[in-house]
Amino acid sequence: MLFTVVMKRDDKNGIDERSHRFYVDVLAFVDTIPAGPKTKKLIEQLAGAAGSIGGNREEALGGSSRKEFIRFNEVSLWGANESARWLRACAAGKLGEQQQCATLLDEARQLAKILGRIIVTSKRRDKEKGEEGSS
Repeated sequence: MLFTVVMKRDDKNGIDERSHRFYVDVLAFVDTIPAGPKTKKLIEQLAGAAGSIGGNREEALGGSSRKEFIRFNEVSLWGANESARWLRACAAGKLGEQQQCATLLDEARQLAKILGRIIVTSKRRDKEKGEEGSS
């Protein structure tokens, strides 16, 4: 028996609200990084990656097929992993407010795990449906 979990988009602990809060928090964090030639690109890349998580989740939820749903979640996962890489660079270079950086790095990793689980579960369900349909 398969159970379907319905996630409310406005659930404060759900992936969509968390990814939105993450983006807002990253925008606040980058304000603590001294702007300069060495940090300008890092700030842009981190903000872009963080924003892509929620943006691609919106596209996934509005997708016209399961394949699109999975693909846009994969792009969201890419954004979460990229955000983690940029935050690791900030931590290593002691750029920005370090406690805030550590908190954001943890959240980026948690978002990546959630998105990974969504992708794996969706692919497994599609495979199971395909096997059932081929009988």
